[in-house]
Amino acid sequence: MNRKAFLCILLLIFLILSFTKAQEIPYNLTPDWESTPNNHVATGLGLADINNDGWKDIIVANGNDIYRQHLVVYYNNGDGTFPLNPSWESSDIDYHGHLATGDINNDGWIDIAVSVYLGASGFSEPGKVKVYYNINGELESTPSFVSTEFYTFSCALGDADGDGDLDIVTTAGEPYGSIFDNGKIFYNNNGFFEINPQWNSTNVMGAMDVDFADMDGNGFLDVIFSCEETPNCIFLADSNGNISETPSWESAETSNYMNSLDIGFTCNKTTQSIVSTGNDQLGGDGKIRLYSFENGIPSSSYASWTSQPIGYGSGIILAEINQDEYLDMIYGGWWYPMEISLGDSTGFENTPSYTSSSSSVVEAIQIADIDRDNININLDTIIIELNDIAIIYLKKQLIENVLSVTKNGTLLNQSEYCFVPNKSWITFKDHVVLNDIIIIEYEYSNDGDIVISNWDSSKGNYIFYNTNDYSEIIEITQNNKLPALNNIYPNPAQDIINISYYLPYQNQVNIKIFDMLNNEVLIIKNEKQNKGNYSICCNISELRCGTYFIQMTSDKYYLSKKMIIIR
Repeated sequence: MNRKAFLCILLLIFLILSFTKAQEIPYNLTPDWESTPNNHVATGLGLADINNDGWKDIIVANGNDIYRQHLVVYYNNGDGTFPLNPSWESSDIDYHGHLATGDINNDGWIDIAVSVYLGASGFSEPGKVKVYYNINGELESTPSFVSTEFYTFSCALGDADGDGDLDIVTTAGEPYGSIFDNGKIFYNNNGFFEINPQWNSTNVMGAMDVDFADMDGNGFLDVIFSCEETPNCIFLADSNGNISETPSWESAETSNYMNSLDIGFTCNKTTQSIVSTGNDQLGGDGKIRLYSFENGIPSSSYASWTSQPIGYGSGIILAEINQDEYLDMIYGGWWYPMEISLGDSTGFENTPSYTSSSSSVVEAIQIADIDRDNININLDTIIIELNDIAIIYLKKQLIENVLSVTKNGTLLNQSEYCFVPNKSWITFKDHVVLNDIIIIEYEYSNDGDIVISNWDSSKGNYIFYNTNDYSEIIEITQNNKLPALNNIYPNPAQDIINISYYLPYQNQVNIKIFDMLNNEVLIIKNEKQNKGNYSICCNISELRCGTYFIQMTSDKYYLSKKMIIIR
């Protein structure tokens, strides 16, 4: 074989391998949707179902440190598409930073917490954190809760005190002015907050991002900060759920200029790791860092993996993209493309498998199955192996919605547990104990769509839809010889709902409809039936509009599906 032919074969092999690798990443190189820019400086981003129609909406906090602007919502059209302009905007304006979504007051509607970076006068005046409560499907026009003033760029929701409701943790500090401050937690008291935080870290930080996770696996949520000029840090909760005010771990790098973070079960898939993007605007090397804790959480440690420099790094999120059971890393930066680096047992590839052909000033990245083209239902049965804990993690990674929770055979109502959309943990008001049996039914997806907020005011926000065309065999199917609540249609419904289900053996069947407060509102079926497939047409015209659950039970199983009524 001559040298020219040999090189041609090598080139062909390289092209085939490159094409195969590219095919693992199910996103187009340019965004499939871009909102109208409207001079918005888009910063905070959330994906959650605001109006309870079963479809996730896009919530964006505009402003950053450039303009005072509105919080806005793009309502899902009911098919995974969105209007080019916001469907709703707040009446107030602020220098908005990042936001967090969750049902703060346990009324069945998603609320929004938002960090305000700066006060009305700009850098000379500190900001605040505020909450927009959801009133029957629409956020209130001005926030009901506004904290005392302090600089804060990001916030997160989580059960900080292990009592089954969502508390707010916030960053504090303003790195451009080297203004450092204590991290803060505002504890939820029956859906309300005091204007001053009840938890303050003992150390001061230039924190830019924050989140909750159970880092040490003791059954309680801990708090993690990503910082500029000061170390990243973890504050661990003790065995009673009390989060230490002194950091249990700090990153060891002497030059720490980090922006956004995410947390997930990477590498060995049994312990949680932190990924954080470097941003070298004020200093540092602009690299992404992975901190792993396979051998426990020391007082200090260096990153176990670092990327090549990316410069002004910003948004980052972990998600399973190529379905090899390792979390992959999606990230971006200012005037930078979106990139995806695939994960493995040691970290992530240094040369990303995917680089978008479009660039933008990425601020936040979120992922969810917003077009619901691969929604599956999983039923996790978890036998508790620790005594007196508040949190458990679900088996799947991209959790779309929690449908029902039973504890030792008793169905819990929504005020007895809490979760955050797109997170994989759930916490309990009454702690679970050794040998408790918890059954959680939830929606998940292997087909996440990527949404990006851009603070370049000449560009809109982006959606990259997942192009995969596959479905997964879910656990609750007749192939597994288990009862299946196969379909509810139409959903959303008006006056009539059709329910189809499968019984693998003769059994007593009870089918009922419950509202969001777990009140029984309609009995559909209560009789013994033989093995087979069944379909029922039910009149629901007497029920008011809203969200309900159709539940099929017997002494041996419990199944549930969410139903929306609109008129």
